[in-house]
Amino acid sequence: MNLEHPLTVILGMADTLKSNVKNNHFEDTDKSLEMIRRNGKNLLQLVNEMLDLAKVESGSMDLNLVQTDAIPFVKYLSESFHSLAESKKINLTVYSEIDALEMDIDVNKMASIVSNLLSNAIKFTSANGKIFVHLNKIQTKDGEFLSIKFKDTGLGLTENDITHLFDRFYQVDDVSSQKRSGTGIGLSLAKEFVELMNGTIDVESTLGKGSTFTVQIPITNNAAKTVDAKITVEPPIKKTSNSTKTESTVLDEASVLPLALIVEDNEDVAHYLKACLKGKYQTIHAINGNLGIDMAYEKIPDIIISDVMMPGKDGFEVCAALKSDERTDHIPIILLTAKVTTEDRLTGLAHGADAYLAKPFNEKELFIRLDQLVLVRKKLIDKIKKEGFIKFLNNRAENPETKFLQKVIKLVNEEISNATFGASDLASKLHLSESQVYKKLKAITDKSTAVFIRSIRLQKAKELLQTTNKTISEIAYEVGFNDPSWFSRAFKEEFGFAPSDFLK
Repeated sequence: MNLEHPLTVILGMADTLKSNVKNNHFEDTDKSLEMIRRNGKNLLQLVNEMLDLAKVESGSMDLNLVQTDAIPFVKYLSESFHSLAESKKINLTVYSEIDALEMDIDVNKMASIVSNLLSNAIKFTSANGKIFVHLNKIQTKDGEFLSIKFKDTGLGLTENDITHLFDRFYQVDDVSSQKRSGTGIGLSLAKEFVELMNGTIDVESTLGKGSTFTVQIPITNNAAKTVDAKITVEPPIKKTSNSTKTESTVLDEASVLPLALIVEDNEDVAHYLKACLKGKYQTIHAINGNLGIDMAYEKIPDIIISDVMMPGKDGFEVCAALKSDERTDHIPIILLTAKVTTEDRLTGLAHGADAYLAKPFNEKELFIRLDQLVLVRKKLIDKIKKEGFIKFLNNRAENPETKFLQKVIKLVNEEISNATFGASDLASKLHLSESQVYKKLKAITDKSTAVFIRSIRLQKAKELLQTTNKTISEIAYEVGFNDPSWFSRAFKEEFGFAPSDFLK
């Protein structure tokens, strides 16, 4: 379901109802209102999923764990899909190998995981098909886990679909309707929530024969106990009440678009910039350099566009402050100026500016500058992928991004055999917050902190496979994987082939 579909229905039916009321025609009013209500709920679900994705990306998504019996909770959630499955003539079976399992879960996130995976299974299973939800408690080298399997006899997935299935906004080809299906948000969100609970999600599929999604959540018993675990709507994101920001545009932190900070004392110029960026960037606005620096430290934007001539700190000083701070030194900065003399350019470059934009400018010119900066970042990402972390670590650091990544790689390598070393430990060693590290790594490498750490481990494993005679299990433990089978799956996901294939 795409965003425009529920909007089309809601707006269209509202216009129809308005016309009918005007002409005293009240036939099918209940049906029309029900369509509006149903599509409104669908739209709300999509918006909430996008909000949740953005909160995960910003590092502001928290776990709200309670200790409860997970089995009846998950069974109830799964069985609530019976009517939807029956309406499509699909047989849904929910069964559990165990009757009860007291453990810590985030009920809202667990509900989202189950709902998204079952909705996906129903969507891609044709009439007379079957879906099974299987719950069990399993024991691995890493401890005890709640295992939930979602197996369907549906369309199945291609190898390309499996590779990109959990990518944000990726849409699977629905061969029955010859079109891309879904928003590509649900499965990405499910994966983020599973990983937030320190779990794993895997998929096995054969085209034309169906798919099996397996979720494993580690069993812990630390949260407060509750008998009645209720699914609640998470509260809306609170907007800052900090008085220093009353003169700036408040950031809608839920947007999935990249964030641009505009530092500009002229309200009309700022308004024009926001109009140019609308739809491609979310924007926040600081009316002077001092506020701009504070907002950059707090929000860690993806791009900064700053005027040169401003009261208080000017654009050069803003640039110098942000480029000399590890929290923000990776952020591209475009300076706006009415005069672009050679002296101005040299001054800007000396303070770390990445590009200049002369006033007056047009929208096309702005996006040429932005595209150039994006290309530079992409080249760095491609360079890391091509060279691998080991060679990249020995390169001469040419810019703040390279220096930061080399520092991260070095710190992870020092703890490479420590399976518990994760995002919080890395942030502590870097003397930054987890959110700041997440945003910086995401901006530079397009990977979350956890995924980047895992990539470093896997790159080290690849090197060991090439240079030693150690077994796959030995290498797995040496690079911080307690489960060799999980190591093999992660290795194949990273490089496209299994470690056993590498040794042949």
